[in-house]
Amino acid sequence: DSVSGRISRADVAELCVASLSSKAAFDTTFECYDADTAKPLESVGLSNLLGQRNPTSAKTGKERRSATGDWPAIFDGLLA
Repeated sequence: DSVSGRISRADVAELCVASLSSKAAFDTTFECYDADTAKPLESVGLSNLLGQRNPTSAKTGKERRSATGDWPAIFDGLLA
């Protein structure tokens, strides 16, 4: 892991339910977090304590984003 962030319980629940019907998500491990909370691991503790939500440049290069909850597009290309 090189990046960490926060995500709401409601978003985790939606993600979990959507992944159950996705062949692309089967037998994979993936991370999920709100894009505006992603931080390099060395700064995670402080940003979490302060509840920071700022645009970030912390990226792994494997991110998938969707404002509409397009789960098939987000799950497409996950590596098992």
